[in-house]
Amino acid sequence: MKRMPRHDNNDDLLVTWKDIAAYLKCSVRKAQRLEAQALPVNRIPGTKSVWALKPEVDQWLASHAERTSRGDERGETEARLAAALRRFSASRGWAWALAISLTITVAATAASRYAAAIASFGLTAALGVSRCSLAARRASGARFKRALLALLMIAGMSYSAVATTLPGWIDSVVNMDVLRPALAYPFAMGLRFIPIPILIAFFWALADSNGPAFAGSSRLRTAFLGLAVLFLALSTAAGVAGAGLHRIWQAGLPIRWTLLVGESFVLAVNLVMFAGSYRFFSRSTRNFMGFGLQCGMGCLLIALTAAILGRHWNEIDRYYLDIHRPQAYRVQNVNAADDLQHWLHRGLGDGLRRGDRAVGPDLARLFNDPEFLHALQTRKFYRVDFDEAFQAADKAVIFGYKADRGIVDHRPAFVLVRFPADLAAVLRFEQTNEDH
Repeated sequence: MKRMPRHDNNDDLLVTWKDIAAYLKCSVRKAQRLEAQALPVNRIPGTKSVWALKPEVDQWLASHAERTSRGDERGETEARLAAALRRFSASRGWAWALAISLTITVAATAASRYAAAIASFGLTAALGVSRCSLAARRASGARFKRALLALLMIAGMSYSAVATTLPGWIDSVVNMDVLRPALAYPFAMGLRFIPIPILIAFFWALADSNGPAFAGSSRLRTAFLGLAVLFLALSTAAGVAGAGLHRIWQAGLPIRWTLLVGESFVLAVNLVMFAGSYRFFSRSTRNFMGFGLQCGMGCLLIALTAAILGRHWNEIDRYYLDIHRPQAYRVQNVNAADDLQHWLHRGLGDGLRRGDRAVGPDLARLFNDPEFLHALQTRKFYRVDFDEAFQAADKAVIFGYKADRGIVDHRPAFVLVRFPADLAAVLRFEQTNEDH
């Protein structure tokens, strides 16, 4: 600890807060506050007395002025950038950029171009958030625009959590490239990963952009807390029971720990986002871009974890379908092979056959495979619950059977087949009570 110099003929010594404040030309209270900013003030042990040296104070003033100048320059740069973004958001350029991005999103989603759809969802959401954050806060229809943007963000987050694994799933299922997943499937199935982002988007759409969302409204705060608990509970139930994690756990498969850690991590990220959103809505909702960036990082972590989980679930259905989906089915049509060929060549009109539209090359080859035709009469099949609830046209079901061939790493693989629904009706898959 520095020792205080002698008072005698020492013009550089300041010995009280009053002297220090007078030298700084400010109030005593402000001088005391500046101590928290590294003002070189020394205290005498055992007393409340302080002292400082003028050269050290002068040096601190110079460095403080330099830091303030740099901060002002950064502030001016940020202000110029914000002004440029405001001008862009108010121009037709922003409208054209958003329209093009939204068109690409819709086209890529409709064409099942999953990577392009995910990227365009992110770009569209970024353009929309910047518009809502930088536009006039009291503009007419601002809340309606935020509501539309909230729906877009929810759709994009949900889609991204599931769509990353669909290409691998399509490659592993026979005829899946022809009868592709229902358009609504990734949007619906990804919701379980993002309960808190859904809640954040909903309350952001409702909030007053000029102040705290919970200001003066205990009911709104209570609703936020109650919905958070409800959404988290539903999400956890969907992950444990709905996805079949409990069956994997009961069977003792080694992959169960990876699945449990992944589901727990998704829950933990949602809890962190809940804590951050509660603090955000309790204060001011003005700086949504900063908070939105944090939420975006959280959603990215969730999407990456969901992709890992999805790949593991696909692997489970390939090797342990009878454990994951234990209900067995058998083909009850004793003339399955003949009726299959008859169905395949039945006319649809306009010179088309039924199989031309609903049967891909891989399924056509399978129809001529003696092992598959034998399996129709002798093997147990297991149904994969996939997108049946979301199908509008080209209805289909997925059944799998354990193959004699196709053993990988000493594990017999299941052959998963995407059957057109009317072909499945011809084959007459019916449940059986046999143990697998």
